[in-house]
Amino acid sequence: MLQKIIIASDGDALQLLQKEFPDLACERLPAYGIQYKYNSIVANIAVSSIGILRAINQEKKKAEQLVKKYNATVILSDNRLMFRSSLSRNIYMTHQWKILHPNRFISYLATSIHRYFIRQFDICIIPDYDGKKALCPALSSGAMDNAVYIGPLTRIEKKEIDKDIDILVVLSGPEPQRTILESKLLTVLVKMRDQSIVFVRGVDTNQNDFGANHIQVIDIMTGETMANVLNRAKLLISRSGYSTVMDVHHLNLKAIWIPTPGQTEQEYLGEILSQRSGYSKINQNELNKLEKTIISLR
Repeated sequence: MLQKIIIASDGDALQLLQKEFPDLACERLPAYGIQYKYNSIVANIAVSSIGILRAINQEKKKAEQLVKKYNATVILSDNRLMFRSSLSRNIYMTHQWKILHPNRFISYLATSIHRYFIRQFDICIIPDYDGKKALCPALSSGAMDNAVYIGPLTRIEKKEIDKDIDILVVLSGPEPQRTILESKLLTVLVKMRDQSIVFVRGVDTNQNDFGANHIQVIDIMTGETMANVLNRAKLLISRSGYSTVMDVHHLNLKAIWIPTPGQTEQEYLGEILSQRSGYSKINQNELNKLEKTIISLR
């Protein structure tokens, strides 16, 4: 039986999904609106707390409305804490049921709150391996009773094609940190004229020239184009977001991870992955080390 799929999201993610799946119905959800201005996840959430609580309350109402509107039977919520309905089967997806923080009490409290929300769903699916093979063991291992491990997910098909891109940069994430990283990276990469570089900015602002012939600038890529450049790349420079981590794992691609300041999850992923062959981590304020790190991974 053919299943009808409805997409619900917000912001840049919704725009990207609309481009990727133009034939699917799309609905707008309230945005959590977390701003990563500080190098503390607690501070970032605290200053955004009113907006977060408002969005959580609104998304529950929106879920009920959409289930009735489309006669939906299943909701798949990607880390949306209250996006569930009393009229449907509800599935929650996350790779980090444990919330990390240097302060153990904050970590325990945040994990307990997250666990409370997860238990309101029928199933929690975790896109990671269970046990020793886990990509992010401290985040995903030992989950609650309603969890099912499904292994890492990726939309990228691995292809045997020529690797003619020396360095692929893929930027993403919240402002102002995305722009800050772009500026810092360009300071280093414009000088590396012996390298073929593709620079994906991750924003639709029509900036396609950095005045450097060895750098091809692309604002936003579709899934098919992104798959092509990832397969052609010898080295990736990116935030250590889990979706990208899963793609890189699937492609066996070398990578330099630059965590978003204040995102403890990305800081952990960058650190644990840097212990594996072919990966390295650099903090955003350490990009003076970038050229040497690139050379070390060749």
